[in-house]
Amino acid sequence: MSVKFLHTADWQMGMKALQAGHRASDVRAKRFQTARGVAELAKRENVDFVVIAGDLFEDHDVDEAVVRKTVAVLESFAPIPVYVLPGNHDPLTPGSIWDRQSWQRVGDHVHLLVDAEEIQVRDDVVLYPAPLTQKRSAIDPTAWIPPRDPNDKRIRIGIAHGALDVLPQRANFPIAASRAHEAGLDYLALGDWHGFAQYGKAVYSGTFEQTCFNEKNAGNVVIVQISSAGQQPLVCPHRVGELHWLELEASIRDSSDVGRLRRCVLEGGPLSVQLLRITPLLEPGVSPIIIEELKNLRAELEQEAFLLDWPIETLEIPPARSMSLPPGLLTDVATDLNSIIEGRIPEGPAREMAGMSPDVVREALTLLYRIVSEAQS
Repeated sequence: MSVKFLHTADWQMGMKALQAGHRASDVRAKRFQTARGVAELAKRENVDFVVIAGDLFEDHDVDEAVVRKTVAVLESFAPIPVYVLPGNHDPLTPGSIWDRQSWQRVGDHVHLLVDAEEIQVRDDVVLYPAPLTQKRSAIDPTAWIPPRDPNDKRIRIGIAHGALDVLPQRANFPIAASRAHEAGLDYLALGDWHGFAQYGKAVYSGTFEQTCFNEKNAGNVVIVQISSAGQQPLVCPHRVGELHWLELEASIRDSSDVGRLRRCVLEGGPLSVQLLRITPLLEPGVSPIIIEELKNLRAELEQEAFLLDWPIETLEIPPARSMSLPPGLLTDVATDLNSIIEGRIPEGPAREMAGMSPDVVREALTLLYRIVSEAQS
């Protein structure tokens, strides 16, 4: 009676990938490559069927080429049945992507879940899909699922796209966290949340390729095994995503901080698959030597990373006025140096530096603050 299936969601084929900048088209292409890998995984694992729990497409306006390529990927799953649920990005509406001729060419093993009704997969396995028919709603799409009859010994699997009410700040298509228990489901396959997450028998597979910098636990599909009705499902996430999106803010004062930043980046895997967004927070008094180390690191990452978002402007030495200096000569010198940087000739103790290069004056100011910072630490 046992069943084994693959649960995935949020493919969002045709996504704009705006955060990827000039590599956006490469990010979109990577999703097709990963999808083909999911088909290979499904066959290696010898699953009984595949569930795509919403948002197969980014929206109804994606190019025809995206639809055709997606259909071609789904064809590669054959003969494994694939059950596709319309989500909030691609809801079941008149004139939607599901009405396109290019979608109609999909093989018979692909089943679009258009009705909220019981679907019998086998004599002992049934599905309860909750297809979405609009982009936004405050109604629980799983509310229709009937409770289990005491005599029903079949494995019951729900499929839905929305937000479990235990998730933070999620109001669109709210789903009761107790739904699986109340309806007697053996598994509730969910989409919409882009990271893998499990709440009892309710599980988000997450998107198979991370879509932006702030997603956690993305890049997975889930292989699920259920031995019999009423038993706890065996849920095994499989990492299939190749791209790694990493956002880092790092306080920089000395070489050890630069080394720490480098290690954090390298721990994310090969640079060739990393999309990096780096913001160094330069502490007052940081040495020009350290700035050079950061520039060298930036140049290295720019050459080797899949994408680097690290504006060169973040490596400009700050004027370092935020640190308080003890009253007296040091404060007077710092005031004079700042005046020279701003193009004015001071009357104080640093007047003789007025004829020097602004870069030299800026370096002198930076070293002054660094000395004071080290003395105060």
